[in-house]
Amino acid sequence: MADGYTRHHFDFDTLPWLTSPRRQLELRGVALGLIKLPADQGYTFTHQHREQEEVYIVVDGNGEMLLDGKREPLGRGDIVRVDPATKRALKAGPDGLFVICAGAVPAGFPKHPDSRYLIDDGIPDYADIPPWYQGDETVVENNARLKRRMLAAEKRRAEKKKS
Repeated sequence: MADGYTRHHFDFDTLPWLTSPRRQLELRGVALGLIKLPADQGYTFTHQHREQEEVYIVVDGNGEMLLDGKREPLGRGDIVRVDPATKRALKAGPDGLFVICAGAVPAGFPKHPDSRYLIDDGIPDYADIPPWYQGDETVVENNARLKRRMLAAEKRRAEKKKS
């Protein structure tokens, strides 16, 4: 960042579901997520944060956001601010959904230097399956696998901290 800024090009047409530009942009004070959901696809679980307030900016497409169990429609141009403790999930409509998620960085983040995200205070609730996937056993099994992986990573970090 010799010139006082960083720049990186992202091909929005080929983005995966979730892209964190933290390292490419050398972010230190703003958390960003580029979220591109294919048509009729969505999060398989809700999440919330300990401290981070988030703002979701709908750049393209349509869909819905689940906020503490309430379904809110989303369309291009919508901007939604979400309190840290509010459980949330996104789902794309038939046109897909492209959202930029931004959050301010409270002091002391990231808590883990090797974190993929600048704000690493997310609290996934793998058992809280959004309505669009309820009853889907594949989602239940995949969420259980994700939870096991998260718990194993937490255990490794705790062991590393002890040594």
